[in-house]
Amino acid sequence: MYKFAKMCERLDVNFARQKLCYSCVCRFSKTFDTVSHAKRYALLHAYVIQGPLLKWIQNFLTGRTHQTRIGCSLSELADLLGGVVQRSGLGPVLFLVFIDGLAKVLESIGVVTKFFADDVKVYLRIVKSDDCVILQKAFDVISCWASDWQLKVSVEKCNMLHIGSCPVS
Repeated sequence: MYKFAKMCERLDVNFARQKLCYSCVCRFSKTFDTVSHAKRYALLHAYVIQGPLLKWIQNFLTGRTHQTRIGCSLSELADLLGGVVQRSGLGPVLFLVFIDGLAKVLESIGVVTKFFADDVKVYLRIVKSDDCVILQKAFDVISCWASDWQLKVSVEKCNMLHIGSCPVS
């Protein structure tokens, strides 16, 4: 409820200033399942997570298998070569470390971002036509970042909210 209230506050401010604002939600597909462990370890190492802690995380993520049950039938065991164990306390923490690089790049081009699970929310007030270029650049950055990290953007689950009606100069 708090996050909803903060979003409404941001929208009220833009309405009061008679500004045009865009809010976009981009959803990644299978975020916790696709990133290779090797890339994840390299990123953790870059964040100075090393030594015994990194080894503990590696032990937690490696050597895991899964099976699929359909009715009374079970598939053969398959090794998990990437991803994070879902419903674990470690999964969301690893995801936040993982997505921090995207957050920094988006902030550097001037967009406000919020992250939750496999969603990235981008907010940008549009005052002049150059702001539309920044918004497009944000989408390009998200697309390139997802490709670099073996993620797919679920385009069919992405949404854009146009708030206001102030003309762009």
